[in-house]
Amino acid sequence: MLKKLFQSKGVKIGVMLLILAGGGFYGFKTLHKAAPSTAETITVTEESVRRGDLTIAFAGDGKSRIPTVNLNFNLSGKLKELYVKENDEIQVGQILAKLDDTEYIKKLKTAQINYDRALLNLEQKKQNTKFTLVNEKQQLDDLKTKLDQIEMEYLPMTEMADYYSRQELELKKMAYESAKKAYTIQQERYNILSNSNLDLALEETNLETARIALETAQDELNNTVLRSDVNAKVLNVAYKPGETVSTPNSSGEITADTNHFLVVSDAKKIEVIVPVSELDLANVAVGQGVEVAFEALERQIFTGKVISIASLHKVDQNGLVTYDVKIELDSGFDEIKSGMTCSVSFILRQRKDVLMIPNKAVKMVDGKQVVKIKHQNGEIESRNIKTGLTDGKNVEVTEGLNPGETVLIENKK
Repeated sequence: MLKKLFQSKGVKIGVMLLILAGGGFYGFKTLHKAAPSTAETITVTEESVRRGDLTIAFAGDGKSRIPTVNLNFNLSGKLKELYVKENDEIQVGQILAKLDDTEYIKKLKTAQINYDRALLNLEQKKQNTKFTLVNEKQQLDDLKTKLDQIEMEYLPMTEMADYYSRQELELKKMAYESAKKAYTIQQERYNILSNSNLDLALEETNLETARIALETAQDELNNTVLRSDVNAKVLNVAYKPGETVSTPNSSGEITADTNHFLVVSDAKKIEVIVPVSELDLANVAVGQGVEVAFEALERQIFTGKVISIASLHKVDQNGLVTYDVKIELDSGFDEIKSGMTCSVSFILRQRKDVLMIPNKAVKMVDGKQVVKIKHQNGEIESRNIKTGLTDGKNVEVTEGLNPGETVLIENKK
C-alpha cells in the first residue's frame, strides 16, 4: 500500500517537475524572442543609369543688375515733343524727344549771315590786295622807266662834263638821284605788299571764327532733337512736354534740381554681381563659365561668364574681405529683374551629357570598381565598370554600363 502510494506520488512529482521544466524553457525562449536584435540591416534602393552634366564648382550669392544708360539733352530748353514712354523698346538712331528750337533757329540764321559776311570780306580783301599790287607794280614800272630815261641823259653828261655848265650837271644829278630814290622806295613798298598777307590773315581769322560760330549754332539746333544711341528699353522718363529740361553739370553729375531725361536699359544684357572672398578669388578668372539659379525663378538655370573682377576690395562689418565679380548672363532678359537674389556656381570642371550613377552604387572588389545590376527578369549581376569625374554625389561612368540600366545601392542601418 505504501509502495503504491509512493509510486503514485512519485509519478505526480515527476510530472510536475516536467511541467515546470517545460514552462521554464518556454519562458526562456519567449524572452529571447522578445529581445531586440543588434545585427545590421541592409536596405536596397534602385537607381537608373542616366545621362546628365557633372560639375565641380564653388558657390557664391549675388544679385542681378540690369546695366542702365542715361540719355540727356546737351542743352537746356522747353520740352516740345516726347515720343516715348516707360517700357518702350527703342532703337539706335530713333528720335526720342524735341526741345523748342525757335531761339536756336534764330541763332543759326544770325551765324550764317555773319559767316557769309566774313566770307565776302575775305574775297573783297583778296581783290583789293590784288588791285593794289597791280597799281603798285605799275607805279614801280613807271618810276623805273623814268629812272632809266634820266640815267641815259645824266651818265653821258658826266663823261662830257666840259660841255655842260656846273649848274646843268648839278640839276641833272639831282633829278637822277631823286628818280633813283623814288624807284627804290617804290620797289621796297611793292616787295612788302606782295610778300605780306597780314590783312588777308586777319580776314581769314574772322572767317574761321564765323565758321566755328556757325557750326556751333548748327550743333545746338541739332541737339534740340534727342536720338537714341543704343538699342534699349525705357525705364524712366523724367520730364513732360512743356517742362523746362535741365542738363547735368559739366562733370556729368546730376544735381538736386536736375534729373536724367531718360534712363534706359540695355535690352540684351543682364549682369550679376557676386562678392567673392579673397580665399576663393584664386578660383575665379575672366571668361570663366558660371551657372546661376534665382530664388524667384525656380527650376531654371541660367548660364553666363565672368567679365570682370574688381581691383578694389570691400570689407563687411565682420571684417570679411571680398571682391566684386561681375558676370554677364547669356539669357533671361525677359524674366530676370534688377535686384533679384541668386546663387552662382563658378565652374571649375564640368563634363556635359555623360552617363552617371550615384557614388554609393560603386564598390571596390579586389581593386576593381564593381556595381550590381538588376535585370528586368529580377536577376542580379555584378559587373566591373570604369569611372571618371565625380562631384562627390554622382560619378561619370566611362565603361561598363548603358543608359536605362538599373543599379542597386545597398544601405546599411
